[in-house]
Formats: sequence, structure tokens, C-alpha cells
Amino acid sequence: MKLPLEIEQARPEVRAHYKKMIADGQSERFAAMCALQIAPGTKGTDRAFLEGRQNNQQLDALPKLQANYMVQEAKSAGINISGKYYCAGIADKRGWRDPAAWVTSNDDVLRVAKARRMSVSGSVNYDPGPAPRQTTVLSDSIIKDEMRKALKTNPRAKKGELREKIIEKHAYKLKGRT
Repeated sequence: MKLPLEIEQARPEVRAHYKKMIADGQSERFAAMCALQIAPGTKGTDRAFLEGRQNNQQLDALPKLQANYMVQEAKSAGINISGKYYCAGIADKRGWRDPAAWVTSNDDVLRVAKARRMSVSGSVNYDPGPAPRQTTVLSDSIIKDEMRKALKTNPRAKKGELREKIIEKHAYKLKGRT
């Protein structure tokens, strides 16, 4: 019988317990769980999220030159990457120079997703829903053009009052807005 790697590397009494459970008709996964006394990893736990990621193991899969460059750039941006995992899916345009993209747990991913109104799914699931509708009363470029024209004819006009008058004159009248 071929033993799973973690059972094979365990103490002799663990191997004996595993073999006895298999002989009693238990499944291999259940027998391994009981023999090792380790609960199975479950989705949404930090253990499942960080498995194989804790000691910058994602850098081991990269070419040495690229990994060194990535580490150097992150450190020059003031990021301490020890014990952290680079999560590209939540990084902003700075990439690995984004401090928020280096995470230590599911909570970090959730915090960044909420702050950036990002939808994430996987070990962490978060959907911010539709973004609130952003309405501008009048384009800033139109306001600037009209203010420039008005200031030519009346240079003493107060800019705040002039801006309000331009918005009142040119803005689209919505229901409920006078």
C-alpha cells in the first residue's frame, strides 16, 4: 500500500493508526485526517489561503532575475514582504509596489476589496454591489469656459457667486432641484 506523503513522513505510530483505519474500511482522506490529528483545510480560512504562500514561496516559481527585481522594487517602495503574499488581483496600477497588495490573511484581502470597491471571489468573497450613481450638475470644463467669458466682461465679479450663477443658468433642471 502506497502511503500519502504526509503519512509516510510522520512518526511510526501515526502510520500504524492510518493503516488500521484503512483496514477498518475508512476513506484515505478521513484516515489521514484522524491519524495526523489535523482538520481538513476549508475555504475561507487563513490556513487554506496561505497554504504554500507564507514564506514568499510564490517567488520561487519565478525566474531568479524577475523575483529579485520584484523584491527590490517592493522594498524600495517601503514594503516589508516577509511573511506576506503578493496578491496581484487586488493590486492597483503600481503592481508589486502597492503596499496593500502584499497580504497576510483573508482579512487583508477583504479590507482592500472594501476600500477599493472591488469584487473578489475565491478564498474571500466580496461584492460591493453597484457603484453609487455619480452625477455632475455641469461639466467643469463648461464652468471654466463660462467663467472665463464672464470675467472678461466683469473682472470684479466674485468667483464663487459667478460659478453658482453659471450652474443655475446652464445646468439641466432635474425634478426636485430648483
